[in-house]
Amino acid sequence: MHMHVDSIMTTATLSTQAHTNASLPTWATGGDIQTVNVSGINLRYLKIGQGEPLVLVHTIRSQLEYFQKLIPTLAKHYRVYAIDLPAHGHSDITDQVHDKPMFINAVTGFIKALKLNDVTLMGESIGASISMGIAAEKNVKVKQVFALNPADYDNSNGLDRSSTLGKILFTGIRLPIVGFVISNAEKRDILQQVFEGGFNDNSQLPADFVTEMSEQGGRKGYPKAFRSIFLNWKSWVDGAKKYSRIDVPVTLIYSDDDWSLPAERVATQKQIRNSKLITVDNCGHFSALEKPAEILDIVLAKK
Repeated sequence: MHMHVDSIMTTATLSTQAHTNASLPTWATGGDIQTVNVSGINLRYLKIGQGEPLVLVHTIRSQLEYFQKLIPTLAKHYRVYAIDLPAHGHSDITDQVHDKPMFINAVTGFIKALKLNDVTLMGESIGASISMGIAAEKNVKVKQVFALNPADYDNSNGLDRSSTLGKILFTGIRLPIVGFVISNAEKRDILQQVFEGGFNDNSQLPADFVTEMSEQGGRKGYPKAFRSIFLNWKSWVDGAKKYSRIDVPVTLIYSDDDWSLPAERVATQKQIRNSKLITVDNCGHFSALEKPAEILDIVLAKK
């Protein structure tokens, strides 16, 4: 299926995946797993809680379960919408170009389809960059943004800074032939090692979460879609140049041991007029899993 990125917001229909609600994990009790079809792409999401809308946007290669340690508390203060990005989790995989504009348009289309207004956006890594990109584009009404370890790097995709294995995999994945082999060779143990490169305390990475991600990564078409993100990494660098357009409050939350460099963090903050930078101590890139209590304290202080 080939689609121009601008077409992703044209139509939307809503449906419920009733079969998945029967097996909701305890941390999602009271929620509903649903799908919304945005221009032919079925996007899976969890809806839970009451209050103002909060949309959660996960990291590269993960899915909505990434926020499992935050959602139970957030749902007491917000109506939470946690989404599986295109080609991630249980959302549809297509052969379109997976660049930053595509993901921004997909989440924007999701917000429009559900008729959400004055939405708070919160994302980690590429999810943070997508959230700030939506605020910069101003195609939906955003109240504020919480950007956790945004993936805005100079001459890097971030994962190549995670570990020696990460550097080998995510440098090689962009090469002809070799990159195709790498994208098709992912195993659960490799996936776990790559994610562990983003933690100071590896025990905070749930084993069942890695297993779930590994299973979804085995879907037909996934390797090609995943490789497409890295082939189009320049779009993330270019997209960050639009952050100066943001006019809503942005809380930048960086882990002290994030993959970003201190200079990159300052550069991002300087672009955004109404922004605040907070550092979480003793934490790696995946802060929502490693330091959930600290993240919740920061977010709920802004409620």
